[in-house]
This record gives sequence, structure tokens and C-alpha cells, in this order.
Amino acid sequence: MGYRIQEVHGNAETNSDIAGFLAAFVRDGELGKPKPGDDDALVWAQRFRWWWDDNPFCQEISPKGFVLRDDDGSIVGFNGMIPFEYEVNGEIVPSLVTTTFFVREAHRSAVMGLLTRQRSLARKFHMIDGSPSPEMRQLLGRLGYEKSGERYQYFFPLSSLGGSVSSAVLRGFGWCFELPGEEDESGYYMATHPEEIESIPVLQDGKLRRRITIESLSWLSSVGTDERSFFGLCNEFGELVAYAIGIYKKRCGVNACLLMDYVDLQPDRNGLGRLIRRLTKSKEKCGLHLDTNLLSWSVLGSAGKPVAPGLRRDSFLYYQIPKDRLNCEKSCVPFEGDLPLL
Repeated sequence: MGYRIQEVHGNAETNSDIAGFLAAFVRDGELGKPKPGDDDALVWAQRFRWWWDDNPFCQEISPKGFVLRDDDGSIVGFNGMIPFEYEVNGEIVPSLVTTTFFVREAHRSAVMGLLTRQRSLARKFHMIDGSPSPEMRQLLGRLGYEKSGERYQYFFPLSSLGGSVSSAVLRGFGWCFELPGEEDESGYYMATHPEEIESIPVLQDGKLRRRITIESLSWLSSVGTDERSFFGLCNEFGELVAYAIGIYKKRCGVNACLLMDYVDLQPDRNGLGRLIRRLTKSKEKCGLHLDTNLLSWSVLGSAGKPVAPGLRRDSFLYYQIPKDRLNCEKSCVPFEGDLPLL
């Protein structure tokens, strides 16, 4: 059987046939662990808008993915791409997050063709895969992708969950640590929307990380199914000191806010700790949901990891840096895959 692989162009509206294919793929039982809405073409169309139409990093010429067609021209596979801009010392590195690799069971022999096309993009783009299946993880390793390392999780109870007493217990397990002490922060304020920020400094530490703009922070704070909030600590001049985007989860009666995306822009790297301290002390003034009683913060790999050991978790973030950038170190956060954009 002959196959054709086509690049995806256009926007969500012009790719409604792909949305229909993905929904049918799920309805037919070909996805092992579907999420709510995966069987609805309208949900996929909304995701396309988040990935491409609303994305400030997505341009007309940006790669959006590949479609696999059979002899009859019917769609039998799809591999999506979400464009991003990363940077090293202010220099832009074009990047792509891979998403939604669906191929009909009867056409799995054509999978390598799609992977070859994806592989060709790695010569120019920094590639990220944040939710690969167990089979894909092995394959990504053979293709030269690196893994971010283990995830270390820390917990900060608010007063409604015991506050300082609970924190002391968690510190005994190494799952919490002392936040920076009170400093003179007169004039500092917490921005609850990115548009309240006046300026964003550029880190000059030689690390590869997502480019931070007011537009990109607004986008990441507003897309996706999971409810989320933006927290930005700014100094008296309106310059961003640190930010975090939190996703809300409820489990076993605990209302948690998971700080999944963050950057510390302070030279002493105490900005994020000061931000977390503010959230624990005055959630009503910081935009944190009032029923929240626990903050969770995760670090990927050993870089930036506090002295406390943390609760060790596995990480499924894989990435590949273009050959002309191999000498730079990547700064990883849990928010980098496609899951926050679903």
C-alpha cells in the first residue's frame, strides 16, 4: 500500500478533517487511555486553536505537524506540532512540542515514515516530547533524545491545612523546605495577570529555556482544560522578579495548586521562594483560589534543586537540542509537554 505524508497548514477551521479523524480514532477504541473530550471533534478543534491560532509563537510558516493518507486519500495518521520559541542569553532558538501521534492499527507499518519526517525537523528545531508512551520512550532514546531526569516534588501547606505545623512535619520527610525570610519588599506587588507586568529581564546564564513575553504568559495562563492561575512577583519598577503558573487539582479532600511553570529572574535565585511565601501568607491578595490549602512545586533534574531531597517522582519529559546548540544546558520545567495544552 502506498502512503502520502503531507505537512499540516492553515488553522483550526481549515483542518476540521483532522479533528474528525482524531475523534473517530478514539471512538473506535484505538487510544488506550482517552481523556474526557477525546472522542469529540469540536474538542480537537478547540485544541488546534490553542496550539496554532492563539499561540503567539506560531507563524504561518511554522510546522504544525504531518498527516498520513492511504491510497484513497483518507487520513489514517497524524503527528501534531506546537511551535514555541526558546532562547539562550536572549538569542531565539525555534522549538516544537510534539503532540498526538495517532496511527490506525491497520497502518502501523507507516509509522516510521512519520517519525522520519519528525526527525528531519530536529536539525533545525529544539524538539520536546512531554507525554510519550512507554514504546515511544524507548524509541526516543534510540533517536538521540535526552530525558530531563527525575522530578522532585515539594509541598507547602496553607493555614487551612495546618500551615507551619504541617510544614514542619513535611520538612522532617524532606518534602518541604524553609522559604526565604521576610525582606523589605515595599513597592513589590503580585501581578495576577501578565498584562500587569511592566518589563521582563532576559536571563544571561547560558541556559536554554522558553522565551518569556507578556503575550506568551497570557496564552499559557488561559489555554487548556485545567483551571489555572498566573502569579507574577514584580518589583517597585514593575519588573518581573519571578512568576509561576499554577494548575488546580483536588484529591482526597485536598485542594492543591500545582506550580508547573515558573522562572526565577533574581540574581540570588530567591525570587521564586519569595513568591511562594507570599502565596502561603496571603492567598486572597495574590489571586490564589480561596479554597486552596496546599501548594506543590516540582523541580526536574538536579539543577536548581533545593537542599531538601523532595518526594521523588518519575519524569516523562524528553528533548533534543539542535547540533549547533549542543554546548548549552537546558532548563526544564514540568509544563513543557503538550498536556497543559490539552
